[in-house]
Amino acid sequence: MISHSELINKSIETVWENFVFKIEHPEYFVPGVSDVIITEKNDMHTLREMNITSPDGITIRLKEKITHAPYWVKFLIIEHPIYNGYVDNIAEKISETETKITYTINWVNKKTGEIFSNQELVKSAVLKSIDYILKNN
Repeated sequence: MISHSELINKSIETVWENFVFKIEHPEYFVPGVSDVIITEKNDMHTLREMNITSPDGITIRLKEKITHAPYWVKFLIIEHPIYNGYVDNIAEKISETETKITYTINWVNKKTGEIFSNQELVKSAVLKSIDYILKNN
């Protein structure tokens, strides 16, 4: 498991609105995302498919089941060529105008059992999310 946290000068309500928006529009928050399709959406969960292109140019198709409750979103891998696991996005109120954002990646390689450990990836996802929130709210 790896995680990264940052503080943002926005209310938890603003951060939460963006977390919910991210479920259907991850391309604004996650580096390398394209071709997002929502295949199912109800009060319990959202099923989503999308392409993710790594910095070295490799593209994979990812299917996820997403659940959420204030102030936490879980992205559970349903189908991925390499990994099983999930990602958590958590918002914690620091003050009326400051929120802590934490993304945690819990992925395990299906063949080797190795735990995913790309700290820069999780950090860049948090920073891209903060950049989007600051520019659009």
